[in-house]
Amino acid sequence: MAIEATKLALRVATPLGMQLDLEVESVQLPGAEGEFGVLPGHIALLAALKAGVMRYRAPGGQLEIAAIGSGFAEADASKVRVISEFFQTPKDVNVEEARADLARAEQRLSTTTAQLGDPEQVDAQGDLDWARARLEIAAGVQ
Repeated sequence: MAIEATKLALRVATPLGMQLDLEVESVQLPGAEGEFGVLPGHIALLAALKAGVMRYRAPGGQLEIAAIGSGFAEADASKVRVISEFFQTPKDVNVEEARADLARAEQRLSTTTAQLGDPEQVDAQGDLDWARARLEIAAGVQ
């Protein structure tokens, strides 16, 4: 008889190294096609991520948030592995820098002649999503 998982091992890696390595009860991630959640016992999954807010519930029920960049997530019944371009916790966010990044990204998107899906447009949208995610977690939105 198989033992059912009750916790998930959550690991988040960026080019700067391992950012998180802990056990959690659940994880919500900003998928490229929409937000999705993972609970213990989840079927195997590989998903592209866009920059946004990652939410995870630590043992004991405390909801934690972090901003992540684009990347990929791999999940199964007992673990979630995230490889992301960026990672920041609320205490690490420089709000003024994030606001300036948001303004620059909005300006780029409003003046670009690139079509939806062109590299220039995708890059600007990614910058916009990253800035918004940082501002959202800095404001404590959960």
